[in-house]
Amino acid sequence: MLFSIGLLIVIGYLSWRIAPRESEEDAHVHGAGQVGLLAALALFGVDYFTSYFYATGELMSALHPYGMQKYAYIAVAVIALANVVFGGLYIYSLGIFKQGGGSFAASMRYLGPSISLIVAVVLIQDYVLTIVVSSLSGVDQLLSIFGAYGINWFWHFAIGAGLALLTWFVTIRGRGESAQFVFMLLSIFVLLTIGMLIGLITALRNGVPPAPDEIIKEVSLGEALFHMLTASMKGMVALTGLEAMSDGIQFVIDQDAGIVAWGKKRLPRLQKVWDFYSGKPGIGRIVQTSFIFYGGITTTFLTYFSIHFNVFDGTFGRTLVGNLAF
Repeated sequence: MLFSIGLLIVIGYLSWRIAPRESEEDAHVHGAGQVGLLAALALFGVDYFTSYFYATGELMSALHPYGMQKYAYIAVAVIALANVVFGGLYIYSLGIFKQGGGSFAASMRYLGPSISLIVAVVLIQDYVLTIVVSSLSGVDQLLSIFGAYGINWFWHFAIGAGLALLTWFVTIRGRGESAQFVFMLLSIFVLLTIGMLIGLITALRNGVPPAPDEIIKEVSLGEALFHMLTASMKGMVALTGLEAMSDGIQFVIDQDAGIVAWGKKRLPRLQKVWDFYSGKPGIGRIVQTSFIFYGGITTTFLTYFSIHFNVFDGTFGRTLVGNLAF
């Protein structure tokens, strides 16, 4: 217990130290609230980077009641392919719509105002539902600490509403301050995930046995295919970060990211690559490029350990991640 508390304190301190901060000079040169690469990663990618926790749980929940969890890698492959396809399209679009607008701007130009209005409404719904799902997932993870994943829905709703209110409080404070706070949370998430991975590898090497098998339901081929499709859709990591980055590119500073500036000096042979990732669109493309492979890799990571240890959402009154971290 003391070790865990100490580790949390160290991780929290490190996250606070490395979080980006808006200086007066930056505000004077680029304008108040304009963000760089690290801040953009946090603001526009936080849901994407964390969503595989609940997405993988939903994926496995769609399969394991029917004894189909061993086929989960097919759904993971579909998710990885979707990440590459949509990520590539959004990366390409940043070269055209450099002032932001995302899907709305694209549909306005190519499909007309009526379709663009529909797209705008759908995007609003998407963002709202993303916040709702993320908040409720956070509640599930929190309740897993106490083995109370299956308590009355009212408590899930009440705590989720509190988390949504906290999200509003954080994001209403302006992009500069929000970026610092969200980056801290994202850093804590990443470092704790690395800690969980180390623990899982250790458990694997020590031969920790899987959980007991559960009763499974027999399904026909048609039903099995339906459940595979359901798993692929439920397990899809949130792609809102791709759209958010395209929408918010107008709030990104118009200069090369540090890694691009370094690359232009040290690796001139890759000049075409550095040109592609230069300036404001380049920062957006770096953020979106990080999305392309992340979803497939992280979903594979949780899927493997879920199958190996035979734990899923609801097992022992905890979420999938709650069981793996226990």
